[in-house]
Amino acid sequence: MPDLIDAGQINRTIDRALTTSVLPTHTELKELEADLRRHIHALLPVVDAQTADTSPASKDWAMRRFTLARARAVLLDGPGAGLRSAAEHVDSLARVCRALLGHRL
Repeated sequence: MPDLIDAGQINRTIDRALTTSVLPTHTELKELEADLRRHIHALLPVVDAQTADTSPASKDWAMRRFTLARARAVLLDGPGAGLRSAAEHVDSLARVCRALLGHRL
């Protein structure tokens, strides 16, 4: 059964988060954070289920488990008090989102 992940939309969000030469506004960062969190929450169960079908003896399984753990850890973090810390948090969310998308079969 195919998943309902919209990879195009996710990639556009990642691109918005990672392709800026100046710090976005606080409002833009809050929007990006919410979008990326939503994408990560959608990707986690898909990648987790697909990982369960992978051999635990494989490098692919280990990389998937690492990415899943990293995603869960990043979701526990917050944007911090300042604009710079919020931008770094959004960057982390975007990179984790990209990694999860890359592990999706």
